[in-house]
Amino acid sequence: MTTEVRKAIQKKQQIVDEIQDKINRAKLMVVFDFTGIDANSMADFRKYIKRKDAEVKVIKNTILYRACTGTPLYDKIDIFKGPSAVIFAYEDIVEAAKTLKEFIKDKETAKVKAGLLTGEYVTPEEIERLASLPSREELLAQLFATMMAPITNFVRTLNAVPQKAVMVLNAIKEKKEKEE
Repeated sequence: MTTEVRKAIQKKQQIVDEIQDKINRAKLMVVFDFTGIDANSMADFRKYIKRKDAEVKVIKNTILYRACTGTPLYDKIDIFKGPSAVIFAYEDIVEAAKTLKEFIKDKETAKVKAGLLTGEYVTPEEIERLASLPSREELLAQLFATMMAPITNFVRTLNAVPQKAVMVLNAIKEKKEKEE
């Protein structure tokens, strides 16, 4: 083997190692077919999703296949056919799924192939369901509202007692004034 071939193999192995690291760190990894998406749209999508603590990579299928060694995706050979891009979501997995769904909804030929959710295989349908969940902020708002409801009702009840007493005293005062 020549030195150039060794260097090429080492470089490819380094790329595979980097992808494996991303797979291990990501809470959600989604492989999708980006057919029909122009380069400018993909660049805009990359910038947008980066703000969501996620990233998009276009990866050659052979390299992606090697990087998926030891994961449930490794046995799903059909995933590694056609153009493939991968989203690695490191924090808010619902937001990443929603963003991808929104991005490819108008693209007729682009579609989700499969993914990994905390290391477990997920189908395109499951990723679709994940994208339909409320966002983290919406869930926190709902939780806060649920936690505040008993307190709010208690305060209203406490407030009602003196308010009714004042109304009764005011009615008595008005009645006495009319009598005079």
